[in-house]
Amino acid sequence: MRHISFFSILCLLIFSCEKKQVSLVSEDLTSKVIKPSETPQLSFKEKYYVAAYSDLYYQEGNDKFQCTVILSLRNVSTTDTLYFTTADYYDSNGKLLRNYLKGETLELKPLESAEYIVEKRESLGGVGANFIVEYGTTSTPKNKALIEAINIGNFSQHGFSFKSRAILINE
Repeated sequence: MRHISFFSILCLLIFSCEKKQVSLVSEDLTSKVIKPSETPQLSFKEKYYVAAYSDLYYQEGNDKFQCTVILSLRNVSTTDTLYFTTADYYDSNGKLLRNYLKGETLELKPLESAEYIVEKRESLGGVGANFIVEYGTTSTPKNKALIEAINIGNFSQHGFSFKSRAILINE
């Protein structure tokens, strides 16, 4: 019995330390991704900043805990197709951590959406983590994209969520 308990504890320690793959997307988006050569000429383009609260302070600012962050990209138009050319995740120091599109284009047809996930166990972003998102259309859209980050966490036995709105970057 003593050997079984020791073996069980040893297995628990070994498998709990295994590094898990961090999810990049909530679903397979390959059907929505097109090559740059297939991307039409975009006459309308915008770039947005979206705060990603992957880390939050608590206990008078002495401690932090991690949150899951979902970057939500939504085409609210019933007629226009949107082309997302950039969806990048940066840390608090402005260092690029993840380039989700890797030089390709995410095509969202009318009323389609896509999500990119920064899982709770990813701890590189810090308290100032953010996304930069660029998209465009072939003509001035009737409705602009809805771009938000949904931040989800729990503290003790209390769960919470809140969203961060996208802010247009004027360049």
